[in-house]
Amino acid sequence: MSRELQSVYVMWKRVMIRLFRAKGRFLSTMVQPLLFLVAFGLGLRGVGGSLEFFLPAVIFMSSIMSSVMAGISVMWDREFGFLKEVLVAPVSRVSAVIGRAAGAITTVLIQAVWIAFLGWLLGADIILPGIIPAGVFLILSSMVAVGIGISFASVMDDFESFQIVQNLIVMPMIFLSAAFIKTESIPGWLALIVRMNPLSYGVDGVRYFLTGSHSFPIALDIGIISLVAVFSVLAAAWFFERIEA
Repeated sequence: MSRELQSVYVMWKRVMIRLFRAKGRFLSTMVQPLLFLVAFGLGLRGVGGSLEFFLPAVIFMSSIMSSVMAGISVMWDREFGFLKEVLVAPVSRVSAVIGRAAGAITTVLIQAVWIAFLGWLLGADIILPGIIPAGVFLILSSMVAVGIGISFASVMDDFESFQIVQNLIVMPMIFLSAAFIKTESIPGWLALIVRMNPLSYGVDGVRYFLTGSHSFPIALDIGIISLVAVFSVLAAAWFFERIEA
């Protein structure tokens, strides 16, 4: 057990070191959300939008995009040979998946606190004690994205193919969730798609605890996003167990 925990820690630490050493990536992680907040929260304020509505959406979108990039790290490790060392190590491959997920989740939480602070500076009326339970929903949602990223990276051989995951799967899931769509004001067919999207329940929980508004029962939110998160991580572990360096 101690060896498995050490493996998780090593993979988590590696993700953190790569994040802070890559200054360009770290800077973009901190600056890009500000642009989204200004564009969505302030730019659309006069056409029916509000900073309070878009702040959880920006936090959620940034979190999902950061988490799915865990798949890119798998492909980089394969490209430069580090993945072979991971695969022959005397520990389960599941611990490697958990370690990568922990690193992605830590990045997400740092980013979320930063974006919430930026939103507060811009005048968003958020529920400060709600940051902790909102973080639980972010963790679960990030697990879904990490699972998607690692699952696809485990069966793909090139970086160009992985962009399909981001452009054709993850981005539509974000924009067709309750992040940017008010479910009570959309057509029935689109509302059905939003309700079938598991990410809708993650962002709904984040929005509830940060702003007090929500579209679904909170018990339903936590139940669905938890179930899908567990399934996603198990799927990622299954695919990673069968990966070939």
